[in-house]
Parts: sequence; structure tokens; C-alpha cells
Amino acid sequence: MRTRLDQLSLQDLIELSCGDYDVLKEGDELVEEKEITSKATRILKEYKSIASPTQAKMDLADEELLTKMAIKETCARIAMAMCKSGHSDNARDILAEMAIEKEFLQTDEMIIARCQSIIGEAEYERQRLAEHYAKRNGEKTVEEVRHSWYSEIASVMTILKVPIDMRINAAIYANLVHQAVERNKAMAKMPPMAGMFM
Repeated sequence: MRTRLDQLSLQDLIELSCGDYDVLKEGDELVEEKEITSKATRILKEYKSIASPTQAKMDLADEELLTKMAIKETCARIAMAMCKSGHSDNARDILAEMAIEKEFLQTDEMIIARCQSIIGEAEYERQRLAEHYAKRNGEKTVEEVRHSWYSEIASVMTILKVPIDMRINAAIYANLVHQAVERNKAMAKMPPMAGMFM
């Protein structure tokens, strides 16, 4: 099975982003759906990290925030369960490890209230990020995904003034996208007349 971006052509990458995971299979190999989905996600992230490193870092920061919130939520649920089962001291220790001052954990009610607050915060963050991604990505049809790829390819060809063959290595194409973006940024910073000579 193909597991890296540089093993795909641009056409394969487009098909992969449209949900055709068969482009990752080599020959007639049988692969579990969970494994192939994981590899597809990894390859698409690899593409984004090369083509748009800033966006990839923002996505990574969001994933890190979700992971931290999930850990905090789990700890809060454990502390709340311990408090309700008569182990308030253990619950205080858990919450103290989460940098919550012991003065806010003097009674069982205070411990449970603090735990509920942490759980609510985690649920809010999860919902906020889900709405953000839904708004940004939206539900696109396969044709809309293809159209956005073709639009991107046309932009890269226009900016860099090079033809792009759909058989080009996907990793090379990702670097071309990054160069086109950087060139566009540089052009935007130049005085108006300077662009005529580029």
C-alpha cells in the first residue's frame, strides 16, 4: 500500500481527496478500511503541511487543543466520580494536578461544581471547533472537490507560468503550490509598478 505523498501522482491525490482510497492500494492487496482511511488522512495532511504550512500548523493547534480538552474532561469526570464515591481527597489531588487551587476545592459541592465547569468547557470547545470546521469545509460534493483542485492547479500554472501535467508527483506539486503562494505574497508586498517586471 502507498503510504507517502511522493508515491502518488497529482491525479491520484485528487482521487484520494474525493474519497477513492483504492489509489493507495498496490495490485490486488486487501487492506482494512480503518488502516486505509488512516493512511489517506495522513497523506492529505502531508500535502497540506507542504502546500500550506501555516494552515497545517493551525489545524495541528486545533487538534492539540481538542486532545488537551479531552484529557481535562476525563480527569474531571474521574475526580467527580471519586468525590461522589467518598474519596474527596483523591479528587482534590487530581484537580490540584490540573493547577486548580485547593481553596476552590474545600467542599464536595465545590469539587463537583469545578468538575462540571471543566466538562462544560471541554464540550463547548469541541462544539466550537466542530462548527468552525463545518463552516470552513462545508459538505462538498465530489464535483465541487474536483472543481476546487482544478481551480488551484489553474492558479498555480498562472502564477508560476508553467504547465502542470496530472501525472506529476504529488509531493512536487505540493511544493509548487507552496512556491506559488509565497510568490503571490511577495507580489502583494511590491509597489504596483514592480509587478510588471516579474
